[in-house]
Amino acid sequence: KRLDGCIPSLPCRPTASDVKRDGTELNFTFDIQNIIDGQGISIAITGMVIVFFALSVISLFIAALPHILALFARRWPESEGHHPSRAAAPAQQAVSDEVVAAIAMALHQRRQA
Repeated sequence: KRLDGCIPSLPCRPTASDVKRDGTELNFTFDIQNIIDGQGISIAITGMVIVFFALSVISLFIAALPHILALFARRWPESEGHHPSRAAAPAQQAVSDEVVAAIAMALHQRRQA
């Protein structure tokens, strides 16, 4: 800061936007005292505490979720008829080695041509 209280990167003389309609100047000094006067530190700390507790609640819920889902599964189990069983699936017929060799030979000849 310079001795006259101006910050080098900001204009020191008031511009048209710095003057209120009644002719008084607005005070645009950047200082830590403005943050303290405006309770900026207490607002920032309050915001951080709120976010910390919200994230803590979310992480506790995620940690407890397997236990909650186990209770739901015990109370309302899945029906057995929901998924098709293996026995209901048609049995696949075994393919002989000669058929597999014939298919492989046909594919090989087709790629060669």
